[in-house]
Amino acid sequence: MRSVTLIAAIASLTAGAAFAQYDAKEPASPPAAQAKPATPSAGAPATPNAGAAATEVQAKARIESQGYTNVSELKKDAQGLWSAKAMKDGKAVQLSLDTQGQIAVAN
Repeated sequence: MRSVTLIAAIASLTAGAAFAQYDAKEPASPPAAQAKPATPSAGAPATPNAGAAATEVQAKARIESQGYTNVSELKKDAQGLWSAKAMKDGKAVQLSLDTQGQIAVAN
């Protein structure tokens, strides 16, 4: 009888330890509010992404990374849109850099 009790106690401890190890390996599930990134509503302004430029140095670097040189007259408007003059392929261009990091050429 003592051996049956001993075996039952060992089995119980082993199962408990195995369960504890399994439980520790499972990542905690995120709360429902954090499960999916929030999407902006139709009326909300777009969120700047990694290509956006907050400073003049960042804006100039972003423009130059797209092959433009001699970036000058770099200005930011109230909506966060940068405008500048630059050269590309030997031609002078007027361009803008939006809050999403996209460059548009005016001429």
